[in-house]
Amino acid sequence: MKILLINPPRTYFPGSKGVRLGLPLGLLYLAAVLEKDGYQPKILDCLIQPKTRVISKDGGIFHGISDDDILDFIKKEKPDIVGIGGPFTVQIDNTIKIANLIKRADSNIIVVAGGPHVAVRGRQLLEQCADIDIGVAGEGEFVFLDIVKKIESGQDLASVKNLIYRNQQNEIITTERGDFIRNLDCLPFPAYHLIDLPLYFDFLAGGLSARPLGQKKSISMITSRGCPFNCIFCSIHLHMGRLWRAHSDGYVISHIEYVVEKYGVEHISFEDDNLTADMARAKKIFNRLIDKKINITWDTPNGVRADRLDENLAAVMKKSGCVELIFGVESGDQDVLTNIVSKNLDLNSVIESARICQKFKIKTKAFFVIGFPGEKIKDIRQSMDFAVMLRQKYGVVPGFMVATPLIGTKLYDICKEHGYLVREPDSASLAKATQARGEGLIETGDFSPRQLKDLAFEFEKKLAKMDLIDKIKNPTAYFRALRFVVLHPRKAIKHLKSKIFG
Repeated sequence: MKILLINPPRTYFPGSKGVRLGLPLGLLYLAAVLEKDGYQPKILDCLIQPKTRVISKDGGIFHGISDDDILDFIKKEKPDIVGIGGPFTVQIDNTIKIANLIKRADSNIIVVAGGPHVAVRGRQLLEQCADIDIGVAGEGEFVFLDIVKKIESGQDLASVKNLIYRNQQNEIITTERGDFIRNLDCLPFPAYHLIDLPLYFDFLAGGLSARPLGQKKSISMITSRGCPFNCIFCSIHLHMGRLWRAHSDGYVISHIEYVVEKYGVEHISFEDDNLTADMARAKKIFNRLIDKKINITWDTPNGVRADRLDENLAAVMKKSGCVELIFGVESGDQDVLTNIVSKNLDLNSVIESARICQKFKIKTKAFFVIGFPGEKIKDIRQSMDFAVMLRQKYGVVPGFMVATPLIGTKLYDICKEHGYLVREPDSASLAKATQARGEGLIETGDFSPRQLKDLAFEFEKKLAKMDLIDKIKNPTAYFRALRFVVLHPRKAIKHLKSKIFG
């Protein structure tokens, strides 16, 4: 059986932060499991191809290859089954378009879609798109393997868990939810050889990286899955569950050694939702990086909990190559944090972790979210004051986002029940809603989307003033910025406009 996995193009709507390129980790794990069982899948990553383009389109940005190129590839490969990655609701239209192209190439090809959106809106997706035959809700590695084996042997899919599929009568069937993978070490390393990693690194060096790293060869890695906490805005439970599961420290080190030795990887972004949940495990991993003299740098773009850090852990983090930690703070008002966001976090631990990182000279950032139902303007100002304090005393760079009611979350349910939604979330509105300068989807008696936007603008002006003062105090940084303006005036003007006008 011929199997093809596709990572679709992406669309960036006005208000988005811009093009961000990463590896399709879900598909790479899927392919690795298939290979381990004797299959020979291929991957078409539309974002990592010689013909990949980043172009302005319909007021936004298109990133990928053309429909004709995708169609030609499918016709050439003649797959029996195609799996499509559908990472987020905001990009689900591109998943649908790929399904349409597959059926245009050959209506007999079986189309399977996976990813977080399917876990939340799988039935609706199949109702919306007649070209998708099967949806996988949740972890897909072994589920997809089961699908392939059942189809290959002509068996019914009813016994495969975590599916939404069409039966022979074209009825949409939802199967029983299955358990999550308990032993993550049973997974082989991602099938990196199925994508063009040198081209990927070239694209990063050319500016498509979400986090400029001095043109380092950088990849993302996930060493644990699941989250036991209850933040009302988070949808990770729906896709990866509440049970926290982790690769062993030995597996993680072997994985890192593999990518460093085989692909020359220089930097790793640990994308875990809870990298340091088990602090003892985290210390083992970072101590082994030190002991084995594995020369990499690393960061945590998804953030870590501020109450899962101490001086001992920070010391080994720094020594092992940590260049940046991001903390998920969410709110600088303790009452909002506890009673509205439902985040079990003491703000004193945030201050302590900021102090520790400053001591060990670890660059730090913090995520904040504003605009929760029940939050008042004074609470938002309190949160911003807390962020300013962290910036002034400890050098923590804050980032504010607007609370976004993702379908399936408690936040969405609250907004739906009380009539707080400005409009129903869809691809375009979700893309705009998360940014502080975007168009919020929540309006209560305490705030409007316009007020949130004004508050964010006020905060950014204050932050920009602090940055300017720092540059004046630091002549080296000041002249570096001045040199950038002289050498790249257009980029400097564009950056300045984005700061002022959004």
